[in-house]
Amino acid sequence: MKFRYIVLLCILIGCKTNSQDEHTDETDPIEISIKKHADSLLVIPEITAVSIGVYKDGKAYTKHFGELDRGKGNTPTDSTIYEIASVSKSFTGLLVAQAVLDKKLSLEDDIRDYLNEDYPNLEYNGNPIRIKHLMSHTSRLPRFLPTSINSLFENIDETLPFRIYEINQQYSKKKFLTDLLAVQIDTIPGITYEYSNADVELMAGILENIYGTSYESLIEKYITNVATMRDTKVNLTENQSERLANGYGETGKRTPHFANTLWGSSGGLKSTMSDLINYMEFQLDEYNSLVVESHRSIYRNEHLEIGYLIPIYNDEIDGKNYGIHGGAYGTQNWFAVIPKHNLGISIITNQSGPQTYGQLLRTMNAILGDIR
Repeated sequence: MKFRYIVLLCILIGCKTNSQDEHTDETDPIEISIKKHADSLLVIPEITAVSIGVYKDGKAYTKHFGELDRGKGNTPTDSTIYEIASVSKSFTGLLVAQAVLDKKLSLEDDIRDYLNEDYPNLEYNGNPIRIKHLMSHTSRLPRFLPTSINSLFENIDETLPFRIYEINQQYSKKKFLTDLLAVQIDTIPGITYEYSNADVELMAGILENIYGTSYESLIEKYITNVATMRDTKVNLTENQSERLANGYGETGKRTPHFANTLWGSSGGLKSTMSDLINYMEFQLDEYNSLVVESHRSIYRNEHLEIGYLIPIYNDEIDGKNYGIHGGAYGTQNWFAVIPKHNLGISIITNQSGPQTYGQLLRTMNAILGDIR
């Protein structure tokens, strides 16, 4: 699979790892590949733990290596819950696809048709923001609401997660909708791609308005109950919270978890690797009309193509495939499904730094190269 970004990394060799699964089939090429590339990833000093899941031709593999908290020897397991960050957006995309199939809305609809007060500002020269613009990050809404978060990225250091957390902790859905009244759209929606978490949080509010129920209950009804994903939630139970992995930043400092004071649709979901295996199977079901609709292309430019909040890639070897990255304060993950090979791959670490994105992508592509 040729993802959009090419990352040049040093060649990494040798690593001692602790694997949660001691019953490894040393003749299985998929297990061999997972172990080999986990070793190469864990040689990086900042990364102490990694979980890798592969679903291939109906067979599932979940493997865990290292230690979640340095020096504690606590290797992750199938029960370990991770923040999956922006991979959450693909769930929101599925819910909007469901709303389209239910004829609750259309991609062409003006979003203001589903808001509870007037927003005359959510248009440009008479061109409104439409549902499809929220689904493709072309609405021109800011990356974050409140907008004070956006300026924090001018000074990126290890304190950034804490500064963002403090702002979000004081925020609310009511404040979000009030701040939305002050947004100024600077060009015609639908033309220019610019990644926005505000797009997706607003979409969750719209979904709640049209279905008359919570975003989380919609996730359960249409996705997690269907796909048997019992540990995939925005709001965890007490037992689940005890299994939530701590996150660590670039220098090994522990980071806060997301402060989910909004809907959680842009990055608030948590999950286990075993649940994500089930999600791969769900996403690979090409007879499922919901999945088919969510994979339909709704925006394309010379650099990217996107379905319902999930990037689409086209490759001569791998055909049309779908991959999405999620990065939180102290965790990062890649999730991909390649229908041509009946294959899904997920890789997660509870560490987040400027190089982690590329390191995980390199590992995912290496595993794909071995087993496609």
